Amino acid sequence: MRQPSDTTTTAKRSTIRRSPWHLPWKLGLGGAVLALLLAACSSSTPSASSPTSSSAKPTITLVTNSWEGSLANNVVAQYVIEHDLHYPVKLLDLSEIPAWPATAQGKVSAVMEVWGHYKHYQTYVVGNHEVINAGLEGPMGSIGWYVPTYLMKEHPSLATWKGVKKDWSLFVTPQSAPQGQFLDGSPSYVTNDAALVKNLGINLKVIYAGSEAAQLTEIETAYKARKPIIFYWYTPQYINAVYHFSEVQLPPFTSKCAALPASQINCAYPPYYLYKIMNSHLPKTAPAVANFIKRFNWTSADQDSVAYAMAVKKESQTAAAAAFVKSHQSLVQSWLSGPFTKVRAPIVGT
Repeated sequence: MRQPSDTTTTAKRSTIRRSPWHLPWKLGLGGAVLALLLAACSSSTPSASSPTSSSAKPTITLVTNSWEGSLANNVVAQYVIEHDLHYPVKLLDLSEIPAWPATAQGKVSAVMEVWGHYKHYQTYVVGNHEVINAGLEGPMGSIGWYVPTYLMKEHPSLATWKGVKKDWSLFVTPQSAPQGQFLDGSPSYVTNDAALVKNLGINLKVIYAGSEAAQLTEIETAYKARKPIIFYWYTPQYINAVYHFSEVQLPPFTSKCAALPASQINCAYPPYYLYKIMNSHLPKTAPAVANFIKRFNWTSADQDSVAYAMAVKKESQTAAAAAFVKSHQSLVQSWLSGPFTKVRAPIVGT
């Protein structure tokens, strides 16, 4: 899902300040009062125009999408931008699609994790240049169909979509009956599941949980009861380190399949090279922040560790971000002064 100078280091100069009581007494009372005022001003905290103050700088708005990894990206980015670059940061909850025009219009400064969106990329990055590709984020995104590993062991046929087609009755629920249920996440996500179920001839009904959190609740409930469940899922995602899921093999992704209309998709999801975007004016209004975003790059394990700290350990956003930054100083330094990340456009079909 930014004007003043971005100087991040300022030369330190020692200045000897004389106490007003050391001034010549011939200044008189008026002079002494003036000296007191001058001394008070000279020893005050930095002004709004000071390089270390954020009050004169534009607020940086980062989009938080409805999955925990997006929030993990943002809380760490927010912490570094506020503590090292001294810009105020606001996190804005917004769905994936609306984030594109909002970024183009400058209502949003940046989105730290973008999953594909080839058509929007062509419109806003390639077409009108209102949005900038800020480089790869690091993790490789993968989307697919999953079942709990215990279920795959009990029914090895579920390793492929053909086995799901044969054993669809395992997944019948009150919400889907008489069909089997395929559990999806948020309706705002770009998914091919309804098309896949139809085009592969599988007797499943796609049910949307409404959000990642709601979907995860249903998955956990079924998992703990060791019940059958098949669902749309992805990596990176912190819960993959908690539970054991196995992917169902779909027909291989091909460029020919990717070119089909959405309603005719009949193959696996494409690979997702997760990347970042920013408003095209950000490099001018907040160059240090723009450069930081272009350098921001970490691993799936990094993201999952922060998400896990917030979602499972119930740490506050600030605490989770501060702990990560403190234990990854060399990585953070690379975000502040290292090379920019490689730029790669999303592939057709994403």
